[in-house]
Amino acid sequence: MRKEQESEYIWHDGVRIREDQLVNMAMSAGSYALAEHYVCSLLAHGCAHGLVYLINKANEIREYYQVRKYPVPNMDEDSAKPSTKYRSSVEDQIRKKYRFMTSDERTSLLRACLDELRANYPKLFRFKNQWQGIYFVIHDRLDASLTQCDFLGMAKKATPSGWPARIAISGNEFKNLRRDFKIEDDDEMYYEMDYNPHRTLCDTFWEVIKEWICGKNVED
Repeated sequence: MRKEQESEYIWHDGVRIREDQLVNMAMSAGSYALAEHYVCSLLAHGCAHGLVYLINKANEIREYYQVRKYPVPNMDEDSAKPSTKYRSSVEDQIRKKYRFMTSDERTSLLRACLDELRANYPKLFRFKNQWQGIYFVIHDRLDASLTQCDFLGMAKKATPSGWPARIAISGNEFKNLRRDFKIEDDDEMYYEMDYNPHRTLCDTFWEVIKEWICGKNVED
């Protein structure tokens, strides 16, 4: 695992969890009464490390459950490091937009991005097991609650017309996941793994998704 800053992980119930994972877990809690436990961990971490932007993270969760937001002070330039500023702007906006998409809109987004990936990078997706990389990007970047079974159903619906049959998803792509990746990387995000055989595909597909969500109308 690449060494990360301590402030990128949040202490929650005896373990350290990545900030984006914690937010996704809160969004998947089902009610604000259950999500509030995660909000408390976010705010406690923000106080401990002087990360004012975490109030915005907490408010994102409260807004999702239609709970009145906390008042937010003006953030100065020292309130967050450059990496957190980027993450709390572009990447957070992308995740927020994705959360509010319907199931059909998410399927349409995946289809459009796969189509663009195939058109612009025809040699990048060549093997069936590379569906693992597509799953990791959506799970680790957009929706931590997405199961492999749910992804399989979505991917089958989203496969573009003209997609080569030899690399069409079948459902067997995740059976050898432990063999394809190192055991010690099991709990890591795909972009933190010491060994990720699909790293180039993952990085490229994430850029395609960002372009579609930020620069194009995904509902079309």
